[in-house]
Amino acid sequence: MVFVTEKGESYLDLTFAQATELQELRFCRVSPTPVSGRWRIADVRKVGVAAIAGCEVRVIPKTPIENIVYMSSLGGMQLRLGTADVLFGREASVPEAIVDAFLSAVGSATRSGLLKGYRSAEESSPVVRGRWNIARQLAARPGIPLPVEVDYDEFTEDIAENRILVTALGVVRRLPGLSDNARHALRALQVVFAEVSSLPRGQALPEVRPDRLNAHYTVALRLAKAILDAVSWTHREGTVVGATFLVDMAAVFERYVANRLAVALAGDGLEVAAQAQEWWLDTGRSVSLRPDIVISRRGAPVAVADTKYKVLGSGGGAPPNGDVYQAVAYAMAIGVSSAHLIYTADDVDARVIDVPFVGVRVYVHALPLAGSVAWLDRAVRELAGSLSHGIM
Repeated sequence: MVFVTEKGESYLDLTFAQATELQELRFCRVSPTPVSGRWRIADVRKVGVAAIAGCEVRVIPKTPIENIVYMSSLGGMQLRLGTADVLFGREASVPEAIVDAFLSAVGSATRSGLLKGYRSAEESSPVVRGRWNIARQLAARPGIPLPVEVDYDEFTEDIAENRILVTALGVVRRLPGLSDNARHALRALQVVFAEVSSLPRGQALPEVRPDRLNAHYTVALRLAKAILDAVSWTHREGTVVGATFLVDMAAVFERYVANRLAVALAGDGLEVAAQAQEWWLDTGRSVSLRPDIVISRRGAPVAVADTKYKVLGSGGGAPPNGDVYQAVAYAMAIGVSSAHLIYTADDVDARVIDVPFVGVRVYVHALPLAGSVAWLDRAVRELAGSLSHGIM
């Protein structure tokens, strides 16, 4: 096992094959050094564990592991770590922490049994049940009355919510290095989900719309999706099957900020849309824009924001020019006068950048992630207050 840091540079002794395999995972930049067999690792964009030929590479995150799990669940729960868990080795164990939180969330969600719902089903039946599908009957057996082709709604546990959870449980079961407590929890949950089928690898996860019936599944589903994304479940090509478990921190940070801002700004009559896709830079709609966050009041945009979880080089605390250009483009296209760039603390310094020629003001925010979960949530609430005050 070897360690690299998310922030800064690391140097590893690797064979050429190992270095090539690490580069193919596309979460960091691998470059040779003047010393034979010594490789420079930089621009790390994910945290977790990467399994390469004969070696396990663990990424030490710049964000506390408790906060990573908390943000992955979008603020839905807290993971409390003991003193022994924050030692050097454990601090790098993002997969184990997320798995522990996931198993706890699934156990809580299914304590009173699995969620049930209606699922559309098709079958050939000796009796009419539900709706007779005449078109399918004629296509399959023209002129033959039995069996009957029918469609019906089945009340079952084998629904999208449970299928996502059982698929993530299957992935967890194959991960190496699970604790005895985790294995015990998995065995117990295997019985609970015995009648639920898993999802095929390589396909997009089914969409689950939150409602009052599945609200108690919220945290478990979010962590399940984080796990499936970390093992590249929905991608077949270019992935390493096995112990590789890499969490995209930029995506985690973006979703967390959007979720918490939506909650905090709702009280001020403001709506938050994440990853809005209906915006274009030009009238011909050839240059699409996809801002992370669009803030509106009664459907009319009033501000735009973009999250930037990145490790920056020396820039005197100023944001990269490209990020500012992007924010200005978003504001101009959406027709608002304020744009917000949200970084993590220590990457940039908070500031305001006026662009008078186009009438846009860019606010640069530095969100601290290094404190406790309570400190993190307080910082986001303060950010929401700043955004609301600027909009009012």
